[in-house]
Amino acid sequence: MNVRNSRIGAQGDGITDDTQAIQRAVDMVAGTGGTVSIPKGTYLVNALISVRLRSDMTLALAPGAVLKAIPNNSAHSAILLVAKAERVTITGGTLLGERAGHTGKGGEWGHGLSLAQARQVVVAGVTARECWGDGFYVASSHEVTFCGVVADHNRRQGMSITSGKGIVVRDSTFRNTAGTLPEDGLDIEPNAGDTVDDVLISGCKFLDNGGYGLEIGVPQAHTGRAWISRVVVNGNTSTGNGAHTLSPSPRAGIEVSNCAGVQITNNRVERNGLGLLLRNGADHCTVTGNSVTGNAGDGILQYLCKGNTITGNTVTGNLGRGINSSDSSVEGVSRNTLSGNGLQR
Repeated sequence: MNVRNSRIGAQGDGITDDTQAIQRAVDMVAGTGGTVSIPKGTYLVNALISVRLRSDMTLALAPGAVLKAIPNNSAHSAILLVAKAERVTITGGTLLGERAGHTGKGGEWGHGLSLAQARQVVVAGVTARECWGDGFYVASSHEVTFCGVVADHNRRQGMSITSGKGIVVRDSTFRNTAGTLPEDGLDIEPNAGDTVDDVLISGCKFLDNGGYGLEIGVPQAHTGRAWISRVVVNGNTSTGNGAHTLSPSPRAGIEVSNCAGVQITNNRVERNGLGLLLRNGADHCTVTGNSVTGNAGDGILQYLCKGNTITGNTVTGNLGRGINSSDSSVEGVSRNTLSGNGLQR
């Protein structure tokens, strides 16, 4: 179903509000396993209403297809919404937020794509940029895969994962997040009462974000009321993060806090504020095979942690200590290669 079909009537001229036309096509295809096709053009979307995708369908945006949010003054909005739907695929194109034209001052939840109570969702080759909040937002959703997505210059986060299970983020890029804290490339952070379980972050790039490149943690205020488990971070690159953060505290290429058992393996962590940061109950984590070089602070810093295995890492040329275990057990720190750091220990 082509949205430019005369029965649908989307214009894609960057002037017409195409929200209802695109929604009409979605509603016609929903439940059939069919595809809504959006050809090249700029389609204005009322993000206060959202284009709401349904179960058993594909939304396919052609190269050069842009869904552009109409400026609003709301704290909450989304260009695309997948809520209480399953077996949904979204491919290609750009979700263009309205951060430059936003007419309000408060709030931080103007998203490109928002998933809520969704299941079996695939998002491939989609770019989300210039959003007032997050490029991609995942809540209470299971069996979700992001592949080859790009989040660029969004205001709060490139992507947030607040609850869900079985989430894969692969071969994607999160860059230039800045504007309001936390300013992360990707943030795994459950709210009170929520759980994030079984997440794989692989082959991604976290570049020049104001905050952390990748943040994984339960907020201290939610201790015992929110949980993170079974997270693997493998084969990613985190570079240039935390250099211009709004936070008064240093930001790192990869950070883990207040959750246990995270595996951080075979990543390149270069030229960030801090390299790898484990803190405040980031216990029994595995940190191995990483290259941690040229960071402005410590290469690997752990404090108020226990039972971590930090081994087989190459930690070179960091301005602070190579590996700094402050108020943390050091039994698992072994067989790392350290050279050229400001302080070797």
